[in-house]
Amino acid sequence: MWGVPVTNGMRMAVEEINAKGGIHGRKLELIVEDTAYQQNKAAQAGDKLLRKDKVFALMGPLGTPTNMVTMPRALKSNVLNVFPLSAAREMYEPFHPLKFAMFTPYDDQMRSAVKYFVEEKGVKKIGVLYQDDDFGKNVLNGCEIQAKEMGLPEVVKTNFKRGSKDFSSQIAKLKSAGVELVCLGTIIGETIGSMATAKKIGYDATFVVSSAGYVPENVILAKGLTEGLYGTGQTSIPYYEDASAEVKTWMDAYQKRFDKTAVLQSIAGYDLMHVFGIALEKAGKDLTAEKVAKALESIKEYKTIFDSAPISFGEDDHLGPDPRNSTKLFQVQGPKWKFIKNVSY
Repeated sequence: MWGVPVTNGMRMAVEEINAKGGIHGRKLELIVEDTAYQQNKAAQAGDKLLRKDKVFALMGPLGTPTNMVTMPRALKSNVLNVFPLSAAREMYEPFHPLKFAMFTPYDDQMRSAVKYFVEEKGVKKIGVLYQDDDFGKNVLNGCEIQAKEMGLPEVVKTNFKRGSKDFSSQIAKLKSAGVELVCLGTIIGETIGSMATAKKIGYDATFVVSSAGYVPENVILAKGLTEGLYGTGQTSIPYYEDASAEVKTWMDAYQKRFDKTAVLQSIAGYDLMHVFGIALEKAGKDLTAEKVAKALESIKEYKTIFDSAPISFGEDDHLGPDPRNSTKLFQVQGPKWKFIKNVSY
């Protein structure tokens, strides 16, 4: 539910660039491998792309735990690691000349969300249900930092292994501790599963999920179980009836090309490939990883056709959005995610 629409968005952007003559007369080639969100498969896929295909860049690699395997190998091979589909801080820290990130970090999203719920909703007790890996720990870290900064009690934390289906013990722990706001370090199945468990036992806390779970599927597949769920992100989910004329034209083209409705993940893939295309053009005909990195660093206040946070890079700043001021808060209301407000910390 992430990999396919992201890949489709990237493919659509590549086809548009190539249809206009490519980059300085050269066509882009997109090679896709499936990691199945598993670290061992990510290692195999990464090695194939780096050693056999000899790729110029790893573009939009999906997932935090999988990136933690492939990214070091790419950088060691002097290959760009650009715009991973992960908002983990490790995607741009520690600084490396060839790694760039385009998504507001999970911990910053959670800091902004926690601040909002404490100041505007009077929340005093916070808990975190998180996937026990680098992704989940980023969510946990943001909640703990913000809670401590605001003088709140220690965050109640409970975790789960990737692929878990049963969240009864974790939800029971949060309920018994009197947690009012549950921050979710979950993606899709775990978001729905944890909220379903809460509803089953009559636990009516407020739930907020990071951008990893702010996706249409957490409404479509939930069948009402996620009603009221909040989510953080930097781009609004495209609903055709609410979209601008320009976005509708894009969505129509996507539908025609893939026979599928464009979703937020499609936008992510499309946008990141176009930003990379801008850098390739700026870098000139004699391409090197270092020249493209410098070209990326020259991009300032780039805005897409979508309702997204502007993107800027610099010599010592390889994170595109402003982490403190690029988070939007949404809520599941009926069949849609509805925009609530911009939040910051």
